[in-house]
Amino acid sequence: MPELQTLLKEVVKLPASYRRQGAPLASLLAQVAKGDDGHGQRVGRLAGLLGHLTGSGLSSSALELAGRLHDAGKLLLPDSLLNHPGMFNDRQMLVMRQHPSLGLGALFQLSADIPTLVHEAVLLHHERYDGDGYPFGLKGQAIPLAARIIGLADVIDALLSARAYKTGWPPRQVKAFLQEQAGGAFDPALVRHAITSFDDLLAIRRTVAQPVQGYQPVPGRSPLTSRTLSFRNDMP
Repeated sequence: MPELQTLLKEVVKLPASYRRQGAPLASLLAQVAKGDDGHGQRVGRLAGLLGHLTGSGLSSSALELAGRLHDAGKLLLPDSLLNHPGMFNDRQMLVMRQHPSLGLGALFQLSADIPTLVHEAVLLHHERYDGDGYPFGLKGQAIPLAARIIGLADVIDALLSARAYKTGWPPRQVKAFLQEQAGGAFDPALVRHAITSFDDLLAIRRTVAQPVQGYQPVPGRSPLTSRTLSFRNDMP
């Protein structure tokens, strides 16, 4: 998508004064990690391995960064939504579905040089291979590969993870779901690689027992919000 940068800047318009703050990448990563219980870090690790297994040629470090930032837009959603128990109603779902665009806006305020594939993955990780995803309803190969990889890694980790509202699925059930959704939610070629190497994915996911070291909040700087976060990291 060579026109992506132009398109994205039209989708999310942040005030110039907000962008000039130049919030550091490390601070944003720390804010995201504060409330997601390691989800972003695990998605990043899974995505890096999936990119390698598929011979995508995409940078593993860029895919890992995309995984850690894919839900950055949830920092800008209200606590009442993020902490809502049970199913969302139509209005709540509409608001929740703004988080990819909001995440893109968060990236635009950074002074750091963020790879294009990270922008693509943050905005488009909820697109579906069959065209029924959001925010644009892209279909098949029109969805950038990085976004397809992050989308798959996101769901794998969400299904395996226990949440306040669900238990974690056993690996066999997750693999069956992926197979069922190949060509629907997910790129079938990526699903084949994931199922074939599922034990490797489980192993690398377990390497995120503790938060990844090296990223600490900058004292006195909070790029988005300092409130306590609690994310729903399932399908929405």
